[in-house]
Amino acid sequence: MQKEDFNQLINSARQTDLLSYFQQSGYTIEKSGGNYYVKEIKGLCIRPDTNQWYNHYTNTGRTNNSIDCLTLVLGRSFNQAVYELTGKDITNMRSSDYPKKQAPQYTSPPKIKKENKILQMPEQSENMRQLFAYLCQTRKIPAEIVEEFVHAKLLYQSQNIVNTTVNGVPQTFKNANAVFVHKNEKGEIIGGEIQGCSSFKRFKGIVAGTGESAFMFMPFPTKDGKPKRAYIFESAIDLMSFYTFCDKKKLTGSVFVSMSGLKPTVPKKLHDEGVQIISCVDNDDAGRKFEEENNFVRSESVKSYLDYKGFKDWNELLVFKTENPDANIMDNNLKQAEQKSEKTRRK
Repeated sequence: MQKEDFNQLINSARQTDLLSYFQQSGYTIEKSGGNYYVKEIKGLCIRPDTNQWYNHYTNTGRTNNSIDCLTLVLGRSFNQAVYELTGKDITNMRSSDYPKKQAPQYTSPPKIKKENKILQMPEQSENMRQLFAYLCQTRKIPAEIVEEFVHAKLLYQSQNIVNTTVNGVPQTFKNANAVFVHKNEKGEIIGGEIQGCSSFKRFKGIVAGTGESAFMFMPFPTKDGKPKRAYIFESAIDLMSFYTFCDKKKLTGSVFVSMSGLKPTVPKKLHDEGVQIISCVDNDDAGRKFEEENNFVRSESVKSYLDYKGFKDWNELLVFKTENPDANIMDNNLKQAEQKSEKTRRK
């Protein structure tokens, strides 16, 4: 095959309709606005109008490059990816750009094998000193708020022991994490969100084996136990920060939901059950796009605290207010907010 024909085939593979590929391969597809989520691959989102894919868990994505999706997300070799996308075996084709590799082993796109991942909740440490120090001192969340989540058995400190060598000398370090527990309607633990307790190195993650669940907190349930409205956030830290500002007398029937990013699965499920969704996601382009695509409303009260003052998220607002107690955060002429970036800690 001529090099021009070879390159044309590669370009054709890159532009192959990803949504059709996953549908025809037996994957489960869930539509949300203009996005399509591959249920068996956590975090993988596809936009068929631009043939764009993005993985929320690895923060990788491409536009009109289906080959990279198969190699980076599914772990296919380059030859295998081209074969599955075009039906053409390039193993014996000559090209200085793409060396000869092992031939594909099958003749049709494989259906995914669903795995039953075992939930592995981190072991709880003997104390919660680092958790309280990080949340209260760095994130400025009041101790009584942290205690409320701990007593509800929705939050605890885990501790990892890391053995390493520094300048030839064996060293042991202990890394503490805050674990936000996911529970189902029966109160059973089904997953978790992890936030590192170091003020110097950012770490966020999901407990191994966690499915399509979310961190949820309902401080004042209704008599039937069903939520009436849901406030949705990108992280549990923002959720707790927002809760700090709330008038507790007005929260009966309200549930607070951390999506661990911008994943609409749980909010969509609540919306389908008749729950009012109030978006409290970050004040940035990604947040606006998320709301628009999923028809989630950002209330005027949320706008007045974040958008109109230029705060990115609820913890940034809380840190600023704690360090500037006399500042009127409802004052439209507030100028101190412009200096907040020097004093706040980013996620």
